[in-house]
This record gives sequence, structure tokens and C-alpha cells, in this order.
Amino acid sequence: MKLRQKAIRICTSSEMRELDRSAEVDYLIDATLLMENAGRSASQILLEHYPHAGLDTEILVFAGKGNNAGDAFVVARRLMCLDRRVRVFNLDSGARYTGASLKNFEILSRMKAKMTHLDSGADLENFFSSSPGPFTIVDGILGTGLKGNLEGVYYDVVEVINKLGCPEVVALDIPTGVSGDTGIVHGNSIQATLTVSFGFPKLGHFLPPGAARRGELVNVDISLPPKFRKEGDKFLLMRAPMSDLLKERDRYGHKNSFGHTLLIGGSPGRIGAIDMAARACHKMGTGLVTVASWEDSMDALLMKLPSETMASSMKTSPAELEAYRQTLSTYSSIVVGPGLGLRPEGKVLLQALLGAYMGPLVIDADALNLIADHKMHDMLINRRAPTVLTPHPGEMARLLGISKEEVSRDPVAALKLAVQKTHATVLLKGAATLIASTDDVLYLNHYPNDGMATAGSGDVLAGMIGGLLGQRMDAFQGTLLGVYLHSLSGDFAAQHYGHRSMTAPDIIENISNAFKEIKTHHEPALPLESRAKLL
Repeated sequence: MKLRQKAIRICTSSEMRELDRSAEVDYLIDATLLMENAGRSASQILLEHYPHAGLDTEILVFAGKGNNAGDAFVVARRLMCLDRRVRVFNLDSGARYTGASLKNFEILSRMKAKMTHLDSGADLENFFSSSPGPFTIVDGILGTGLKGNLEGVYYDVVEVINKLGCPEVVALDIPTGVSGDTGIVHGNSIQATLTVSFGFPKLGHFLPPGAARRGELVNVDISLPPKFRKEGDKFLLMRAPMSDLLKERDRYGHKNSFGHTLLIGGSPGRIGAIDMAARACHKMGTGLVTVASWEDSMDALLMKLPSETMASSMKTSPAELEAYRQTLSTYSSIVVGPGLGLRPEGKVLLQALLGAYMGPLVIDADALNLIADHKMHDMLINRRAPTVLTPHPGEMARLLGISKEEVSRDPVAALKLAVQKTHATVLLKGAATLIASTDDVLYLNHYPNDGMATAGSGDVLAGMIGGLLGQRMDAFQGTLLGVYLHSLSGDFAAQHYGHRSMTAPDIIENISNAFKEIKTHHEPALPLESRAKLL
């Protein structure tokens, strides 16, 4: 199944520019038409969200450079034509506009629009000191054309707009100051309450810290060729394709029909991690679940595990390891890492797993750190069965031998490097979780939920993915579905317990609700990006 046919494509800024160029050159779709479609949709969405704009408020449209300024000019014109009160502040002189942006600037001039050229932030401060408002603000200053930090009048105007604290700030394509590729804020950025993106969403809409600057996000079609939707290598994880992945179970099946997952981990004082992973695995519909832990953890673990879970202790002498290797083929998937610890025997255990196990292997938490510490990347590359790695940014940094700041600065680059160095499916956990396949396709899961920043949430995710792979799902598709269901379960937990009070066990308890929800026919309110093909 080609999931991307139903998924929403995500672009970098340069990819979007190339699509605009191709639409104009290869398909003869004039740039003026693309700009008109963008401005028309943005003005429509602005009025849907703020119907009183331009009636009870004055709409202030800020236009900077390039096409983003042109989009702003179209928005101003269309709102003027609806008898809304509009004032335009252009930060560039009319002589510097070209192409479709120049044409729309000249149209506004002929329509006698209220237009003011800003030479400095002080000019804008003077305006606000003499004008009582209230205002609705449209940010068409820079968009994805940002290069380097904001400087001069651009920085000053952004600072003045933010200081105003206007409750209605609409950014065109992306808030000025936010990188469309990394979400990095370049010195300063507009704090928007609503962002209308054009063509396809950009990576920077979803990656922190820029994602927190965009407010509500609505993506609109600008009449790009439909072929463009199916191309590319980055997509938004959406409900419809995930629902298709969830196949009906065989009603006449038995426990052995639905797989047998082994979860390895737990150490003194840290048995909760493997216990939660096992409980989550059960909830995914796995037929059999076995937990293996160190001998000095077994008594405490046996008191904690649910009665339906089987258990065994791990030993690492040569004879015992050989016997252990012989049993690995009985498992349809293995999860290793939650609460495992960093004891020397862990290296021996991982070497045995990587060298002998021929099924899908999910590597999480301490197992990732052991691989990094003992430079076991080649063993990952040489595996002939699927491998899934589930690092958070700190674990990713150790795995790649780079700083955590480098991972945070460009998570997509770090993810691609990790796939290259391990030949594994890799998911990078965070508020926006990124999942990359071995054939260079990337999905982004964007259901930010601060309640899931809680101890054990990652252990639950590892168990969920392991349970799906144990039921013989494709490794990449099972990882995508596990991530999506994990987010959906967390959303239900937050609704019931609140973001502050929810815990990892609450996520487990809501896995059943996530399964029910994913198969219902209505589209949930989140994510708002699902409107992308409707406007």
C-alpha cells in the first residue's frame, strides 16, 4: 500500500519554491494566478475565524519582500472589495517589487488603498500611539523567504507588532522569523494566532520552537497540479491511511495466530519500564507476551506483571547464551531496552540478539545507549531482518556522536543520518515525532500533548510498536501506526485526566479507545491540516 497517496505532503522552503516554478514553467500556471488563489483563500479563512475583522477592527496588512508581500497585497485588495477597513504597511519600496507582487502593488495603488511605507519600527510605534484600534493584523512580511536573522526595520516591526499583543494575528504561509525548514526562530518572530499556509505545509510549521508561534494552522490548495501531492518524501501522519493499515482480525484465530512478542528489560529499581511496555503490548492484540529480565529483578517483576504475561530470567554465560539463541525463533517480534540498565552483560545480550534473531527488533532506551557506547552500528547494518530504533533527542545524539543541540537544530538531518548509519526504521520522539524509513520516506506525527511528557510514555510506545510487529505488520507501517495510536491514546487520556495529571498507565488504559476511534467514519477535529485539500 502506498500510504502517501492519502497523506498530506510536507515541503521544505526550497521544495515549495521549485513546485511554484514547475507549476509556472511546466504547466503554464501563471504566478499571478497562484498568488491570487493564495490571497483569496487566506482572506476567506481570515473572515471565517474573525468575521468582525474590518468592521469592528481595522485590518493592518504588513507586506515585506517577494511573493509573501504579493500574497499580502491580494489579501488587502480582496478584503477592501468586501468593504472592510484595511490599511497596508509596506516595508519595501514599490520600486523593488517585481513580477506578480509588483502587479498587485500597482493594483492597490490605483484603488487608492491606504498605503504607508515604513522606514523604521518607530514609524509604526507612532501610528499605534495615535490610533486606538482595535486591530486585526496580517503578517505578509517575509514568509518562507527568510535568510539569516531578522535585522533592521524587519526586526523592529516584528518587535512592535508582538508588543501590541493583538489577539488576531494572521500569518501568511509561515510567521515571519520562523524557518520553514527547521522551525528555528531567527532572532525574533511574529506570534501568530492563525497561520494560513499555501500549497503544502512546511516542516517549520511543526517543529519547535517555531510551531508554537503559528497558532492554528490551516493549509490551502492554490491549484497546484495534483501530481505534486503524490510526489516528495515527507508526509503528515493522518488518520485515513492509518485506519487502512488496521486490518480486521481473523475471528477464528487463536492466540498463536496473533504473534508472540518478547520484551527484554528491567533492572533493580527500574522494573516499571518493562512492565508498562508489556502491558501496552498486550493491549495491541498480541497473542502471547513474554518478559525477560535480569535475575536480580525477577522477584519484584513477577509481583508487578499481569497474570497473563509469561516471564523468564536472563543469563549471559556462554552455554546459557547459546541455549537462549535457540529460543529466539519462537518470537514473532522482540522489544529490548526499557529499564534494561547499562551493565556489561547488556552488551553481550545485544550482540546475541543482533547476530541471531531473524525477526523484527525494536530497540529502545538503554539498549540504544549500549549500542552507542559499544559502537555496534555495523551489527545493525548487517542485520537481515527489520530493525526499529526509538530514540529521544538525547539518545539520538549519543547514537550519532553529535550534540543534543545539533539534533534539535536540524532533526530531519539527524534522522536521515541515523537511518544511513543503522539501516533501520528510526523514529525521533518529541512533541513532533519524526519517523524515517530505510527508503528515505519521512512521516511527521503532529499531535502535541504536553501530558505525554511523562515518565514511561516512551516505554509504552515501544511496547505498542512491538505488539504490532509481532502480529506480522511491515516494520515501517507498524511503527507509523504505533506512533499514531500512541498519540490518540494520549489525547483520550488528556481529555479524561487533564494534561497535568495524566500518566503513562493512563495512555495504556486508553489504547482500546484509540482503536475504536481510528475505525469510526468521522474525521476528528485534529489535526487542522486535514483541511488542506478542502479549500
